[in-house]
Amino acid sequence: MGEGNQRYIVQVFVGALSQCYEALSVEASKQTSSDEIVSCIVERLSLSGGCGSTCNSAFELAEVVGDALGRECKERRLGPTECPVAVMLLWPQPRRHTQQEEYYR
Repeated sequence: MGEGNQRYIVQVFVGALSQCYEALSVEASKQTSSDEIVSCIVERLSLSGGCGSTCNSAFELAEVVGDALGRECKERRLGPTECPVAVMLLWPQPRRHTQQEEYYR
């Protein structure tokens, strides 16, 4: 499998959008846009209410970096054409003696 076809799991914390799930996992490649991931989450949580792809504009993806104590340190909204996996691969790798959690919301 070529590097461009490699699949990754993006964990999306959905917060108050769901009483059943804290987070959902979405399989994505480096070319998968945040809009495509939002579409998948909207569909899986049945949030479209019959409005189709126009519902996607009501939701957005944010890049969140937190520390081991659960404090959110940084949050940045991703544009609809940004690719979360490609962005995530640019994150610095945590050192062995410092624990960081990185996820999307």
